[in-house]
Amino acid sequence: MNSGRHRENGFSLVEILVALFIMALASAMIVMAMPAPRDPLEAEVERFDAVLARTLNLAITRGQARGIRIDEKTYRVYARIGGRWVPSPGETQTLPAGMTIHVAARDGDAKSELPQIVADAAGIVSGLPVRIERGHRVREIDPLQAASHEHRP
Repeated sequence: MNSGRHRENGFSLVEILVALFIMALASAMIVMAMPAPRDPLEAEVERFDAVLARTLNLAITRGQARGIRIDEKTYRVYARIGGRWVPSPGETQTLPAGMTIHVAARDGDAKSELPQIVADAAGIVSGLPVRIERGHRVREIDPLQAASHEHRP
């Protein structure tokens, strides 16, 4: 009473290969859709550009000179209030490990606590180029060029 039909348990090799192919294809699409990891140096340059643009925009909109003081591992935004440079609260940026930031020093500026980049209420920016370094890679930012681009309100 055995019918001529034979029932197999499990999956055939072709079915398993088709399933693996579909999973591999889906995995490849997911990997291709993922963004490439960001270069830390480029990310820091973009962050500095954003701080510079925000500093210039605030100087213009508030009618108050603003500046950026750069040290080896940090940079901080200042506002000119009552004839003095006052640090803006929460406006200190610290660079990730392995990175440094420098500005070309003028005579007498090495020990000064004044901002090296200054934006006045008219939108005029003064300052020397800034170098951000990570290992042997260096990016230079000219604040005068950065301010003259699209950063104005």
